[in-house]
Amino acid sequence: MKAIINTVKFNLLAEWKSKFSILSVFIYIFIAILITFLSLPGIDKPLFASVFWIVMIFTTLQGISKSFINMRKGHFAYWQQIVTPFQFLASKLISNAILMFIFTIFCSILFRIIHGNIIDDNFAFLITALITGFGIASIFTISSSIAVKTDNAGMLLPVLTVPLTVPIILIGLKASKKAVDGLGFFTILPEIGLLLLLSLLITGLGLLLIKFVWKD
Repeated sequence: MKAIINTVKFNLLAEWKSKFSILSVFIYIFIAILITFLSLPGIDKPLFASVFWIVMIFTTLQGISKSFINMRKGHFAYWQQIVTPFQFLASKLISNAILMFIFTIFCSILFRIIHGNIIDDNFAFLITALITGFGIASIFTISSSIAVKTDNAGMLLPVLTVPLTVPIILIGLKASKKAVDGLGFFTILPEIGLLLLLSLLITGLGLLLIKFVWKD
């Protein structure tokens, strides 16, 4: 556990040191939301959740999916001497989940500032966004850890992520719309439970498979 915590700290410090990469994601979110405001002024409730998740998906592509893609073979050789594959992937999952939570909260706040607060149940919407964001971050992290070991990582990553991301997005979108309409927190509990179950299954499979991927 200590090795995982130390690796998480290292990953977050590395992200903090390369401030340009983090700032570019925040700028990307701001520009994306500004474009949605200019093209869809006075956005209504049915569109709000859909547009929000379109922005979040592309944010994930920009800020999360590159966690393994940017690594070289020498980096893997270095980390293999320090931690186990399980510990390394677990630390990446935690680091990317923290980053995704930050991006999600920032996106949610900025959406309300620019588009206005039309959400009837802000708490339910935020919980849904965070859990859905965790699921998306897990998918992209695990998929990129597999894709990076191939010769065409950039082409393989979308193939691995799309079939897994679509169900997560559809469930998160359904729960988000309920939150926007103010139907009550208890009405989104089935979707929240399903999102958590899918996220845990994907994470568990990734942690089991990573040792075979690292053998290459």
